[in-house]
Amino acid sequence: MRTNHKSKPASSSSMLPAFAKGLGPAGVKRFPYINVVTSTVHKKRETLTHDLHNFELVSKITQTILDQGTVNEIEPMTKGSRKKRVHSHSMSLQSVVRALRQSGKEWRSVSANHIRTVLEDCAQLTPGTIALVAPDPNAQSEGSSDADRSPTVQQTIDACSTVERLHEEAKKAAHVRFLPTLDHVARATLRQLSHSQHSELSTSIIDAMRFWQVSEHNVSEVSELVTRVETLARVANRGRYVTARLFGSRNYGLCSDQSDVDITVSVSPARGSRAQETDASNRNFFRDLASILRRSAGFTRIIDVSHAHVPIIKFVFVTPGKRRLEGDISLNGSKGLAKSRLIATYLGLDPRVRQVLAVVKLWAIRRELTNHNTLNSFGLMMMAITFLISRRVVPPLQMLATAQVTPQAWARLAQIHKSAHKIASLYPAINSASAPTSPEDAAFPLSRPAVRCLQSGADLPEWTVEGTRAYYLNGGELNRWRSPNHDSSATLLFDMFRYYGFDFDPRQHAISARLGSTTIPRASLFHLPPLDSETTIAEPNKWRNKVRLLAIEDPFDLAVNCGRNAPPEWVEGLLWEMRRAAWALLPSANHQINHPHGGGHSPLDRLLLPPTEAVYCDAAVWASAYHRALQAPLPGSKAPAFDPAVDCVPDRTVDLEGLEHNQLLGQSAPHLRAPRPAMQPGHMRQTF
Repeated sequence: MRTNHKSKPASSSSMLPAFAKGLGPAGVKRFPYINVVTSTVHKKRETLTHDLHNFELVSKITQTILDQGTVNEIEPMTKGSRKKRVHSHSMSLQSVVRALRQSGKEWRSVSANHIRTVLEDCAQLTPGTIALVAPDPNAQSEGSSDADRSPTVQQTIDACSTVERLHEEAKKAAHVRFLPTLDHVARATLRQLSHSQHSELSTSIIDAMRFWQVSEHNVSEVSELVTRVETLARVANRGRYVTARLFGSRNYGLCSDQSDVDITVSVSPARGSRAQETDASNRNFFRDLASILRRSAGFTRIIDVSHAHVPIIKFVFVTPGKRRLEGDISLNGSKGLAKSRLIATYLGLDPRVRQVLAVVKLWAIRRELTNHNTLNSFGLMMMAITFLISRRVVPPLQMLATAQVTPQAWARLAQIHKSAHKIASLYPAINSASAPTSPEDAAFPLSRPAVRCLQSGADLPEWTVEGTRAYYLNGGELNRWRSPNHDSSATLLFDMFRYYGFDFDPRQHAISARLGSTTIPRASLFHLPPLDSETTIAEPNKWRNKVRLLAIEDPFDLAVNCGRNAPPEWVEGLLWEMRRAAWALLPSANHQINHPHGGGHSPLDRLLLPPTEAVYCDAAVWASAYHRALQAPLPGSKAPAFDPAVDCVPDRTVDLEGLEHNQLLGQSAPHLRAPRPAMQPGHMRQTF
């Protein structure tokens, strides 16, 4: 129960502190750890049980005094010309204790000190209703009884009904509240929108692309920066051919003036040098380059990470116009360039790809989702592109030699998705003995070393980059591509959020842009680290470190999982955010459409609303978002399982609609034209 009265500090046995103090912020970065969620829910339920027991005790005391206490008549109170006589009841504390102990087994062990503490707290919650009065000094004679020397409990005539009302309010306020599961969205479609509403949403999506526009002046500054890095790199490594190029979002054009500048420096190997010698030489060169940058005008905050597996230099550069450019310099990042060009090719195939990816990337920034510690923007791009391939908006470029894709070719791709044996044949470096087989796959040989075009059957080139196969269809041939999917960008965006939020099962499915499917069985991509199904959340640290719940195949480094850094609770939180995103795009979540709160917010305003409300800092609310992990009892854990059917009832669910409506009313500027939010402590800069 909330009260406006300030309470004094009390002991742990008091019911008041639990009502007043609540629970502070919990978790790291965007989502709280699973063990914090379970322990917080457990503590809240324990506190609720304890507090309700105390309320029952106060109710029993008030009823006992009403039945057995002394009736007192208080001085008449005048209200206008009418007089009202007020009655109260009183009973000594010692007598109350005896009466309670005799009333039943439940109260047999109650003590006077416990009753005193509970009554003092209740008196603060309801001033004038109940009070503990010190004994009358005149009654302290030798012949006085224990009851005479005991404090007296006094209460007004309506104390019973007041305490009962407080009891009900406390139960409602102290119950654990959860984020809504939003299950109704799983069956929804954008057909619920009228034509004008659908057009407005599509227009808003196109407007969102304005956020990812770079000024000509910024382009010029970045170009000069790359040229300067290349010049300094040649000074650090004289006698060898050195080039510097942009990659990431600055390369494929989904960036803003504030986006990071990712530069790769390529150094030609010395003639006759061995791989180990080249690696040592490159790391020495990188350290020398970092030293030169520190002495160069404009460069500040140079951080040398040349000892890492992939050497990088982090920097901040202040342009002559006093603009700050942040970014990374990597060494020999040919694969980064190839990945950037692959995304650029997909963006150029169909305008809806750029529209969907522009909103997804902006949504991830607004909702504080992507960073290097969990999932970077490249991994999120792969999730979105793979979904668009599965809807045939764009073709799987790494499986084709022609832009002509007939229904038969799509059918052949679907057959590959269903067969672990056929998937294994596309990974010739993998030992065929380790691949699962089935009788119908016996005629499909694994010895073929080349990947073949789905349409023509011709062998596809390898295009090896840094030892990995980096082929994808590119060039003028793609001008012939015409998508068989005619859905609007609004529909595709909603369907993508709804799919990942409700249908995608990270325990069963892996995402592969190369194969063009979001439902590849994880066991079929056996070259990726498997899901550690033996580890349970009864061992939270082991569970967090070992379980790789999200599997996203890197399109070129086929043994690399782009989601390997995402802890399980972060994945659960991301999927709830996907559910919320689909909910935000529906008219039922749009205040513009007959909402009792009123207002005129667009669906995209709701979609891009930052998670600044304090409710997200309470670990307990995330139990419903982590329902996959909490739906079964936890071995060896005191934390209760979460059952959406039982726990997610209306009076235990956060009013997300009203909460976000109030937040939108407090916004000072439209989201699409707001500046890029400041980086939060502990968040790394984004690549791609």
